[in-house]
Amino acid sequence: MSEGKITTIGKSEVLKHTSAPKVNPKTGEPHANNWTYFEHSSGNFKAGIWDCTAGSWEHNHPKLEFCYIVEGSVKVVEKDGPTHEYKAGDSFVVPKGTPVTWIVEDYAKKIFVSAANLENE
Repeated sequence: MSEGKITTIGKSEVLKHTSAPKVNPKTGEPHANNWTYFEHSSGNFKAGIWDCTAGSWEHNHPKLEFCYIVEGSVKVVEKDGPTHEYKAGDSFVVPKGTPVTWIVEDYAKKIFVSAANLENE
């Protein structure tokens, strides 16, 4: 039976898995895993699952990213802006180039979809 063209996040074959501590953490020792389930041949679009242990770090988003929190919670603090709090069941979009601080108080797991280069950016 053919697998078809549709990718099911969390069930299809993992294309790539990375696991590493966050670089230059502000607090704690956050360690993240990233499982990529789909990546367009251009490298401009991918989807997968990410999780992370407690800690915080600054991040300048290199891609437009949609996030859906599956487990735990996160705070995303915009540079010179508001603090956004998300828990399991919440979703949000971070525009490309947005400088933020991610805060994971205990553990967080999200499904992500990211796009690097969009027309008319």
